[in-house]
Amino acid sequence: MDKTYCTACNNVITEDQTRWAFDEPYCDNCFDEGYLYCHRCDELVCRGDAYFDDDGNAYCSECWDEDFDDNSPNNPAVYNADREQIIELSRNWLLGKQCKKITIKINERDTHLIKLRDKVGLVEQPIYVFGLQDREEYQISASSNLMDFVKEYFLLNGLDWKVVEGVGCNRLGISLSLRQNNFSEIFNLIKHVSQLHLQEAAT
Repeated sequence: MDKTYCTACNNVITEDQTRWAFDEPYCDNCFDEGYLYCHRCDELVCRGDAYFDDDGNAYCSECWDEDFDDNSPNNPAVYNADREQIIELSRNWLLGKQCKKITIKINERDTHLIKLRDKVGLVEQPIYVFGLQDREEYQISASSNLMDFVKEYFLLNGLDWKVVEGVGCNRLGISLSLRQNNFSEIFNLIKHVSQLHLQEAAT
């Protein structure tokens, strides 16, 4: 049987001791030193990237709602979905039209979510999609305004995934195992939620 080694300290770790962060295995100590969960949305956050309130609670950048990040790179990567949006904006500007389509929002440190965003492309009603660790209580977290659309998709496709109501608005959290193993179902779920949410917003 292949051994699993902690990404940080390189010690051998058993399956029940393994903690996962962005698809990398860690022992308990190294995981706790490097990562934590957002106090508001439960998203996994690198400790160095977290924002802390006066009570010591940690938040991801989306929940903290920072308008400007001093640590932003000067030459960030441009992914397929970003390139598609740039082209769409440029074409509409040349035609004198207003572009209403944009990409879904994601945590760009998660490679699975980047692939999902590129596949989904531009949508007229964007949502924020973030990663969740695998937990027994739930596999999907949906804000209250998306909950009915998520449940409808489950019913139409015979899925028995566990969903819990999350905080905020237009937010969809997806567990690690679903991001890794159920790409097409998650892709279709995002498209389903985006389209139906747009129809509701228009009425």
